Amino acid sequence: MILGIYHPARGVGHDTGVALIDRQGRIVAALSEERLSRVKMDGGFPFRALEMVRTMTGIEWRDLDAVAVPFLAPGDQLREGARLLAAATSDPALLTAQWATRRGKDRFQAGMSALGAYGYLDEFKRRSAAVRARDHRPSVSDWREFLAASGLGNVPLVQVDHHVAHAAAAYWMSGVEDALVITVDGVGALKSGIVAVGTGTGLDVRARTFYPHSAGEFWEVVTTLCGFHHMKHGGKITGLAAHGRADAPCYAVMRDTISASGLTIRTQLDPVAMREALHGVSREDIAATAQRRLTEVVVDLVRAAVAHTGRRKVAVAGGVFANVRMNQAIAELPEVESLFVCPLMGDEGLGVGAALWAAGQRFGVRPSRVPTLFLGPEYPESEMQQALSTYGLTGQRLADGPLAEAVADRIVAGKVVAIARGRMELGPRALGHRTILYRASDPAVNQWLNARLQRTEFMPFAPVTLEAHADACYVGLDKARASADYMTVTFDCTPQMREQSPAVVHLDGTARPQIIRPTTDAFYHAVLQACFARTGVPSLVNTSFNMHEEPIVASPDDAARAFVQGHLDTLVLGPFLVDA
Repeated sequence: MILGIYHPARGVGHDTGVALIDRQGRIVAALSEERLSRVKMDGGFPFRALEMVRTMTGIEWRDLDAVAVPFLAPGDQLREGARLLAAATSDPALLTAQWATRRGKDRFQAGMSALGAYGYLDEFKRRSAAVRARDHRPSVSDWREFLAASGLGNVPLVQVDHHVAHAAAAYWMSGVEDALVITVDGVGALKSGIVAVGTGTGLDVRARTFYPHSAGEFWEVVTTLCGFHHMKHGGKITGLAAHGRADAPCYAVMRDTISASGLTIRTQLDPVAMREALHGVSREDIAATAQRRLTEVVVDLVRAAVAHTGRRKVAVAGGVFANVRMNQAIAELPEVESLFVCPLMGDEGLGVGAALWAAGQRFGVRPSRVPTLFLGPEYPESEMQQALSTYGLTGQRLADGPLAEAVADRIVAGKVVAIARGRMELGPRALGHRTILYRASDPAVNQWLNARLQRTEFMPFAPVTLEAHADACYVGLDKARASADYMTVTFDCTPQMREQSPAVVHLDGTARPQIIRPTTDAFYHAVLQACFARTGVPSLVNTSFNMHEEPIVASPDDAARAFVQGHLDTLVLGPFLVDA
């Protein structure tokens, strides 16, 4: 088995996590550190997640085949630096075989000599320092210290490029062997994106976008200009964009800042100059024009990649693909046959991707559609009972059938129901095990429920929809149906959907659905089916079960506390039904 660990640096960075992959490439267990530490986007070494994975699976570290990390060895990092300079200077001699084929310290020393011989050593050091200020990666000694402290010091270490790990998560989880794989993010291992093709058990990288060219950083600057936290609130800009004018005069600023160049992205990013140029412009127009330009650029990149490779089945990862409206534009391209957006598109997927890459190399594992993201811990009833007691709550224990019917009764009656049961979801979306449900017919819910949860949002809540009725609710599902399992793409809504479920339809007529079927989650499906039997509406509001600026709840204690703090009406905690 292979243990994947993502950790950007000591206490710096975000979304650290752990994944355990078996020799067949199946994800046995995985979770992010933030769910256990309760620190949103936690960047510390995932000691808690490691221990939880061991508790869940009973594995002994001595039985591991390898530990995979999305962090290159110094010699390989230097090779990426030479590639960066080769691209920047159009001097392919920097990639000469005199050092590129060497290993370890020999490669590092030969590479430094090669850079010096061509007069680029100072430039490499300057660029590397600029990237380090942005890309907080651990040193080799950091890794040795962390792994030794976790009892993993004697397990073989596999080091994987940051963007290859992103791409691996998308590729192996998609189940599409001949996929075109594209990553776009802020920065990792000197790069902000790659274009690759799947080879069955690996990836062939065809192009790299090197930092400081970065679509992710462009979006972070825009997020800051709109008054939000650059790392935490990028999704707000997509929602805000529908309130502005995409053809506003400030579009010229966006057009001149970012563009596609063949299989790469180019930016001319000056945050100070952008702030001055956009002075007095509404944040709605800034968001709308930035959304338009980012979509144009990434769409151009995808088109070029399809033309270059001949591959029409696309799998994507990297934080920029959290932009669900942009993803819809990709899926709608006539050149694209299908789109799989990795549900772990951000850095929380790097541990999974590194482990899947290692499984492909070591065991010949080929892509296989991921069957579930319910990969975290499931807590015992004793902890649930203790949590209810701690917060003065009383619950009745019901079997799944009666429990689903009781939940449906309350939802139809206008109650807000929070659910925390089963194994916790992996990734940024709540998919039914740590979820808040409400009827989708009340368009005012976005205001009053967000106020209860102390949230500020510009997008409406997302829907969960019964699979049997999905095509009656959404347009163009076929090309991104796999992504719709995970709420990673928006779709245009049908007139029926807009009429029946206005609470989950955005101003632009789109929604970001989760499509649910009995094989995905029998209880969750039963709740929706029972609501449909009562109302004829196949969709509900589905939002994550958490308070503002907190991670999604994990433990029974988290759930009971958030239920009380959010003044919600009903809590389903495992088999227990609790009414406020």
